[in-house]
Amino acid sequence: MEGLATNGFQPLPGCALVRIQGPDAPSFLHGQLTHGVTALDDDQAAPAAYCTPQGRLLANGVVWRVGNEDLVWMVSRDVADSLIKRLRMFVLRARVTIGLDDAPRAWGVWGSGAVPDALHESPVWTRASIGDADWIVAPMSRGDRPAAWRFSDAAPTAAAGTVAGDAWTALRLSGGWPWIRAASQDLFLPASLDMDLNGTIDFAKGCYPGQEVIARSHYRGTVKRRMAYGTAPCPPDASALPPASDLYAAGDTAGRPAGRVIESAVHQGVLHVAAEITLSDWPEMRYAVGAPDGVVLDMRAPSGTA
Repeated sequence: MEGLATNGFQPLPGCALVRIQGPDAPSFLHGQLTHGVTALDDDQAAPAAYCTPQGRLLANGVVWRVGNEDLVWMVSRDVADSLIKRLRMFVLRARVTIGLDDAPRAWGVWGSGAVPDALHESPVWTRASIGDADWIVAPMSRGDRPAAWRFSDAAPTAAAGTVAGDAWTALRLSGGWPWIRAASQDLFLPASLDMDLNGTIDFAKGCYPGQEVIARSHYRGTVKRRMAYGTAPCPPDASALPPASDLYAAGDTAGRPAGRVIESAVHQGVLHVAAEITLSDWPEMRYAVGAPDGVVLDMRAPSGTA
């Protein structure tokens, strides 16, 4: 991603750690998320989502195990409370407790001078304890620019500094990993975030909420909407677009919405947008922000296009 500091880190107050504990925790969560958790080892994490029975997304994030009876699921903080309440509804007689863990803090770290050497060539989703912190290699990590989540109460002490602006979210969006937030709950199907392509959905696991709808769409090849990533210049102090904001066909006087923001970020005078678009509109359509005469995004081709 252009404009990103070579090495850097940012605190992530928008991340929440949901803790699921108890003898039945693995089997309980395995039946709720799109990715299996019972086979996870302590040295790995996985992307996972939670859906309505109609197959629409309520949350997504990263899940990992801590021993035999303890799991952690990192999600957007603004969905965490409602997510915990919903999961508790399905506990029934299972020996499980579900709550929010406010410690440790989450950090986004990138660059070979900031991410520990031991993680530079590690596969994505690798989990490791190094120094005073736990680490998970992020999916947008690459050889020349490793990236990882870091969990510790102490700030990183690497040869890097805190970077202004929402650099970590911009990096995550450029890598194709937006998160569902409160304003976008129950709006998107998993395929709109490429979850059927990036490992978030395990099509070999057992049932979970929405599984039938998601599997039918996948195997019948009826996905009509996909995620695209776009950028546009903006003032450095501009605000990101709220999730679920509409995009429009540039110059379309009818003003019909032609896409929808999944998540966005502003970093160093650039607006970064992950958006849902209709595949049949690509590549003819040009997408404008907020109105048909709004700023036009420079869009990358969505997955599933030639």
